Amino acid sequence: MPNNQQTNSQLPITDFQLRNEEVQEILTRVPHWLIRWGNVVVLSIVLLMLGVSWMIKYPDMISTQISITTQVPPQKILAKTSGRIEAILVADKANVVKETPLAIIENTANYNDVFLLKSCVNNFIIDKNEFPFEKTNALQLGDIESYFAVFQKEYIADELNAKLQPYQVEGNAQSYEAIQLRERLSLLESQKSINQSELELQKNDLERYETLYKKGIIATQEVEKQRLQYLQHQKNYKNLLSSVSQLKSSINDLNRNSKTTIINENKENTNLERNVIQAFYQLKKAIKDWELNYVLRSSIDGKVTFLQLWSVNQTVTSGDNVFAIIPSNETNYIGKLKAIAQNSGKIKVGQEVNIRLANYPDREFGIIKGKVKSISLTPDKDGNLLIDVSLPNGLKTSYKKDIAFQQEMSGNADIITEDLRLLERLLYQFKDVFRR
Repeated sequence: MPNNQQTNSQLPITDFQLRNEEVQEILTRVPHWLIRWGNVVVLSIVLLMLGVSWMIKYPDMISTQISITTQVPPQKILAKTSGRIEAILVADKANVVKETPLAIIENTANYNDVFLLKSCVNNFIIDKNEFPFEKTNALQLGDIESYFAVFQKEYIADELNAKLQPYQVEGNAQSYEAIQLRERLSLLESQKSINQSELELQKNDLERYETLYKKGIIATQEVEKQRLQYLQHQKNYKNLLSSVSQLKSSINDLNRNSKTTIINENKENTNLERNVIQAFYQLKKAIKDWELNYVLRSSIDGKVTFLQLWSVNQTVTSGDNVFAIIPSNETNYIGKLKAIAQNSGKIKVGQEVNIRLANYPDREFGIIKGKVKSISLTPDKDGNLLIDVSLPNGLKTSYKKDIAFQQEMSGNADIITEDLRLLERLLYQFKDVFRR
């Protein structure tokens, strides 16, 4: 019995060991086809991931806010002075041209009178036409009144000087006096020649008397009498020479006075003309200052829109936005954006910009493509760079939809500084690892 039990107990152990070796062989020996296909699958997955990472773009972008406007931005008209609106000269949504007055703020002048004076001033050309003072006799000019009075005074003074020519009268008198003095000088010169001849004869006569006296023919009294006559003729001749000299001196003084008169005339004419020109331009400046303070005027062509419900006698405060002028030409659009200093060195002219407007969701309307047109050389007071973005396709989106333009449309802008792919992004990470 013990032998039988022993034999029976050994058979399962042997059988278990045989089966265990077969299982072990199956588990440790992997078929070759599974290895090959497994490697192919793994390699395919890796290649697929690389291909997908190459196809997927992951560009480097700088995001900021953008505002779209026209090449000529809308002009906002601000009140320079606080006061009541005296007159509104245009209607809302009216088309206006450059320099059109829009409204008048109340002041001490009558704006119609000031406009009339401005028209006269603009049409007046100094030294070519006369200023029409007959049109400006009863104008109410307020702050401009004193400047107009000075101009009128200087203009009338210059006009009277041109008509009366006081220096010309004095010059004519001096010329006539010069003619008279020259005639007198000519007469004296003739008389001088006669007196000189008489003096020579009187001298010869005296010499004869002295010869006779030395011979004792005539008395001393006769000689002295003859000497007295000679001295009298000599005195008269010297007096004549003195008169000639005085006349020459007078003529010289008169010539000097004539030249002085001409110089004074030129100086006076120059001063009067300069005073008129100075007063004229001061008057123009006073009119301009009055307009800047009290006249709201358009500086571009476009359509006027009231920023508030303005009416006559309504009060405005200095700095209020009263009107806005929308430019007539709205075909050339441009984007205005600010880029923060961080990473702003990556921004270059010509880089693409993706614009998503706030009022038009990009999922429904698409995005607007733009390009960086110009970059400011220096940042603003907040340290931001000012950038202009051109819109080559206008307001046509990537979904081929045309956006209706509104001034100063806002949105988000993504500046693509470097058009990278996902694979390049991953490689950049490895570059950082190797650098370390």
